[in-house]
Amino acid sequence: MCFFEGTVVSLGRGTYFPFQVYGYPDPKFGDFQFTPVSIDGMSKTPPLQDKLCYGRDLRGESLDHQFTLEYLLEAYHKSGMKEKFFNNFFNTLAGTDELKKQILAGKTEIEIRESWKAGLAEFEEKREKYLIYK
Repeated sequence: MCFFEGTVVSLGRGTYFPFQVYGYPDPKFGDFQFTPVSIDGMSKTPPLQDKLCYGRDLRGESLDHQFTLEYLLEAYHKSGMKEKFFNNFFNTLAGTDELKKQILAGKTEIEIRESWKAGLAEFEEKREKYLIYK
């Protein structure tokens, strides 16, 4: 969900269920509706404040899965905004500009994950000598 912080999409800040929903003021984003508002002690000036957002409610989703790009890719494709979907913070969240380039190029989640394999294998090898427990 954190990658949405680098996009135009609301993560539900300004609701009583932040980080459990996402949406944007366009019905093509989904059937679930919410309106971010200022809530003292929670979110004084939430993104897309006072705008009716459409998207997905993830509160009923199972957490039994691995990290996924499904929601991000889905919102990106529904938006039709291309480069404008992202803000300047996205590459910082992703660590490099590579993920953004892959999304803009139309890569699938499987293709993106495949591109991570060599780096993950290198990391696992490096970390081996630092592991305390087998």
